[in-house]
Amino acid sequence: MAAPNTARSRSHRVAGGRVPGSCVGPSTSARAASLLRKADELLSGAAGADVPGERFRLSYLAALRGAGAVVAAAELRGFHQPKRRPATRNAWVMMMRADDTFAGWADYFADRSAARAAVEAGVQRVVDAEDASRFYDEVGRFLHDVENYLSAESGTGPRM
Repeated sequence: MAAPNTARSRSHRVAGGRVPGSCVGPSTSARAASLLRKADELLSGAAGADVPGERFRLSYLAALRGAGAVVAAAELRGFHQPKRRPATRNAWVMMMRADDTFAGWADYFADRSAARAAVEAGVQRVVDAEDASRFYDEVGRFLHDVENYLSAESGTGPRM
């Protein structure tokens, strides 16, 4: 028997007031649930990051996993990338194509891709502490929306 996933068994709340893993039901895509768990872990890591750039980077990675969860859930419902368009590897485009209700989030995160690349390249002062904290909070809200999306998929209903 596998050990309980501590990221899911903790009762603490992360950004956006979410309790990690509180709404993924038994019929949710295993891949989508796994990606959301990883997003929770990354966002928890971001909460403890002292350096603004690292907090931003971990938050961005959490958002990427959230986008992956949306795409995985949509694939379970029969969504496939259109054949007439070349397949894209851009997570934000894939998420928007999978479910256009996430278009606003896709635009928001795509607009921050250059900052993420700069942070990963080691450029200092790309984001300050306030920007990193604001971004962390927005990622928490996004993951809450993803969690609600997965809840609707599994029939467990949205969590507040």
